[in-house]
Amino acid sequence: QWQWAGAIPVIRKASGGDPLNPGCDVVDDPFEDLQDVKIYALVYYGRRTYVDILNAYLERDLRINGGILDGVIFAMVKYTVEDLNYLVALQQRNPHAYIIPWHMEGGAWDVIWRLADEPGAYYIKIDDDVTYIAPGAIAEMIREKRRGRFLFVSANVINHGILSAVHQELSAIPHLAKPALPDGRDVREQKLGPWEFKGPVMNDPSFRIEHTFYSDCVWRRWDCAALVHEALLWRLENGSSCVFDFGLFDFHAHGYETMHDGIGRSIDWNDNFFAFKHEDFDDIDWVGVATDDEREMSTLHPKRRQEHAAALGRAVIAHWTFSVQEKGLLANTTLLERYRERAEVLMQYNAERYYDGKWQPRG
Repeated sequence: QWQWAGAIPVIRKASGGDPLNPGCDVVDDPFEDLQDVKIYALVYYGRRTYVDILNAYLERDLRINGGILDGVIFAMVKYTVEDLNYLVALQQRNPHAYIIPWHMEGGAWDVIWRLADEPGAYYIKIDDDVTYIAPGAIAEMIREKRRGRFLFVSANVINHGILSAVHQELSAIPHLAKPALPDGRDVREQKLGPWEFKGPVMNDPSFRIEHTFYSDCVWRRWDCAALVHEALLWRLENGSSCVFDFGLFDFHAHGYETMHDGIGRSIDWNDNFFAFKHEDFDDIDWVGVATDDEREMSTLHPKRRQEHAAALGRAVIAHWTFSVQEKGLLANTTLLERYRERAEVLMQYNAERYYDGKWQPRG
């Protein structure tokens, strides 16, 4: 039997003053309104080196540890034997909360979504390469979902096909530039540290983020992805991360299927991290899910229902990479190492407060 562990400090954006230097107030949130609400994370699992970071945030948000997640379901998508062994170790550490669906059969994408099978329960779909989750983000997403205004509620995702442009349009991304190579450093050694602050507004024309889901800058270019990650880490360091909070952003304000990739695919937003309810799938096209789950969730299902999806500004999370960005980010930046260092602070906190001093298994 879990015991309610009190309140968790969360960040709230204060009004007034300089819009690019808002007050980011820290307040205690006891989540009392969610005590009787069933909430699960549904993680697309496979890459233990990324889940090593994600797990710190999942453990912090477990209900048994004072958060609001009753359980974490790991939908096994693409993994090695080592990845599976790591997952088993995590489940042994959290036997009452971490769920490995051994009954899960092979097949198309629909198999994963059918795991969200508890009537009345809420779910948060999470990609395995999420490298930061703001305190209280999941709770706020569930609260917005329960208001019934939107079919799906996305997090405010850093490194997102649509929201990265929104962040730049709202001047949340400052002018940051790659640091100069140190003396004696080979030009081919590009794995450099934090980018340098040049000014409050990004004026470099080579970093103009297009407002479309398959943008050149961010989706195709690792350096544009690096910019948005650097912006988040920069703001986390100086306590201004709430500047990313835009309130609500309606993905379907201009209708459905408004963007196309030129070869027949259209999606309205990337579903890296979003809240839904079991009943939202009562009339979903499971063939469509099996064929292209992101298109079905982000575009076609809302269109059939004539309902909208939205992103919640205060629920800031970081999505590490799209596949075309990954090699460049790993080879040319220290971002993943810095996200891991930030997560390790939380790992130590979790160990000392909830796990008798024992650190989580490392991936």
